[in-house]
Amino acid sequence: MTKKIPQFIWIGLATAAGTLLYTRYLGAEQQFDWGCAIVVGLVCALGNFIWPTKK
Repeated sequence: MTKKIPQFIWIGLATAAGTLLYTRYLGAEQQFDWGCAIVVGLVCALGNFIWPTKK
């Protein structure tokens, strides 16, 4: 559990940053979409936190 929390934070931040860059430079509107980045970051981080890892 102790390794999951930092991993949760980094996965969420990295995914949100990637979404921000995508919406800014490759999106149709050419502007940051903060709401989308927050939702995508949280969903990916929660999925990584909940989904069991295979060892």
